Amino acid sequence: MSERARSGPPAAAAPHVVIADPDPDTRTRMAACVRAVAGAQGLVVTIAEAKDGTTALALMGERRPRLLLCEALLEGISGFALLRRVHAEWGAADSGNTRASVTLGRRLPPPAGTCAVVFVSSMSRDADRYWGLRQGAFAYLGKPFTDDALEAAIRKALAPAHVEGA
Repeated sequence: MSERARSGPPAAAAPHVVIADPDPDTRTRMAACVRAVAGAQGLVVTIAEAKDGTTALALMGERRPRLLLCEALLEGISGFALLRRVHAEWGAADSGNTRASVTLGRRLPPPAGTCAVVFVSSMSRDADRYWGLRQGAFAYLGKPFTDDALEAAIRKALAPAHVEGA
């Protein structure tokens, strides 16, 4: 299921977002957060939703996403396996998740041409969060999450790309 958040340039020019979560209400809520951020930034985005990792991977194969919002615990292919695929295929936007940046929550906008992976997961212990960030996730939110926290992560992930080495 795809939609355009606002009218504007053709979908091919719009950043693409894939949302992967087994719960349809959570997917709807995440999509609303994406639309809110996109609208506030004057962005046009397309959104595709998946209930499992296999479907998410297929959607990502159809159109390269700028952002993947996903649960770590997905049927078929886990969120962590999706993250590894994103790294292998396009390079993930991990923003240099060193121990300091994980601890202090520092994030730069993702490098151009990469896909930011934001986990929104029921695996929400500090160790889970640390592991996800060390594996290259752009951000890791535990469930239950607030719309404000998710929107902040989306805002940074969709921010204009920074230039490596600049």
